[in-house]
Amino acid sequence: MNLEKFLRETALFVDLNDEEVSAVARLCRQRLVPKGNIVFYEDDPGTSCYIILEGKVKIVVNSPHDGREHILGILKRLDLFGEMSLIDGMPRSATAIAVEESQVVTIQRDEFVRLLEGMPTIAPKLLVVLSRRLRSTDRHVESLAFLSAPGRVARLLLDLGEEMGKSTPSGVAFETKMTRQEMANLTGTSRETFTRVLMEYQDRGLVEIDRNSFVLKNETKLRELVV
Repeated sequence: MNLEKFLRETALFVDLNDEEVSAVARLCRQRLVPKGNIVFYEDDPGTSCYIILEGKVKIVVNSPHDGREHILGILKRLDLFGEMSLIDGMPRSATAIAVEESQVVTIQRDEFVRLLEGMPTIAPKLLVVLSRRLRSTDRHVESLAFLSAPGRVARLLLDLGEEMGKSTPSGVAFETKMTRQEMANLTGTSRETFTRVLMEYQDRGLVEIDRNSFVLKNETKLRELVV
């Protein structure tokens, strides 16, 4: 595959010029992660960044009180994770698990730091991207802290529709391979609560559900519920 073309499509390196992208590509190594395998554990040393070539990886933390898994995100092709380790080298703040067999690209921190020292024009561009990602994380934390359970479910549906949905005469349609438990974990609710809210939204004509297929029939009303 053309690794440089792939890197230009990723969020972290989209603003780099040809020379900078080529330099980053020379640092990349590929790794196959079987389904269900751990990419890294929470508190592992932060020595590398990962970009998904193929497959899906979920990022999770476990509650120190009851051990319940909370999913921070389910990532797919072109998504990156562990990128903060390129900057600070601190231990991992979450666990990364392959949801399906996944091919990832890895970049080692020590090599990347040497690259930044030799090409200082890269650093300011990366800071802009990392700032955008931090704002997105803040939004997720805000959702869990302040929104009601119905509001969190509505926001998840809207976010998924925006990320992968297609406009149809019936509304914004999308499919997901996430289980109901994984979707519930993303909203910080139990599976039972998540399913109950979904069924309520379907009964009210806000969303149409067929197994893993969703149609957002009234986005305006769903946005009103994000309170």
